[in-house]
Amino acid sequence: MSAVIKTTTPFTIQEVLLEALEAVGAEPETVTTESLQVQSHRGGLKVGDILTNRTDYNGPQHFRFEGGRWILRHDSDEMNGIVTAVGAASREYRRVAQFLASVSKEYGAAYQRHLDKLAEQERARVEEARKARVEATRKQVITNAKAQGYSVKEVRNGNKIQVVLTRTV
Repeated sequence: MSAVIKTTTPFTIQEVLLEALEAVGAEPETVTTESLQVQSHRGGLKVGDILTNRTDYNGPQHFRFEGGRWILRHDSDEMNGIVTAVGAASREYRRVAQFLASVSKEYGAAYQRHLDKLAEQERARVEEARKARVEATRKQVITNAKAQGYSVKEVRNGNKIQVVLTRTV
C-alpha cells in the first residue's frame, strides 16, 4: 500500500518549519552526530534531519531536506503510529494527512511572521543607509564650504539639518 500526500505549501525554510512543528506540538529535534548514535530508523537518519515526537513502524517520523524542500519521511500505512512525547501522551495519533495539514497551516502563519521580520530588517537597513548618506553629504558640504573660506553654522530642527554658510569679504 502506498500513499501520496501533498501539502499546499512546500516547506523550504528550516527555521519556519521548526516554528510550525513547535506550534502543532510535534517537539522537533534536529539530528546531530551525537543523536545518531541514540536514534534509529529503518530508512536511516542523517545529520540535519528534523525528528518529531511521532513514530510509526519504521521509527520516528522525520523531515529530510531533499530537492530544496523538507519532506516528511514516514510509513505510508502508518502501522503502529503513536505520539511518543510524555507531555503529548493524552493526545491521540493523527493520521499523516491531518498532521501535515495542521503543519502546513502553522507554516503559513510562521512564514508570514518570517516575511514581516525580513521586511522590518530591510526597512531598518534602508533607513541606516539613508542616514549614512545624509551624514556623508553634510560632511562633504561642510568640508567644501570651509575649503572655500566660509564659516559654517549648523542648526538641527528635529530630523532636519540646516547649514548656514557665511563669508566676510
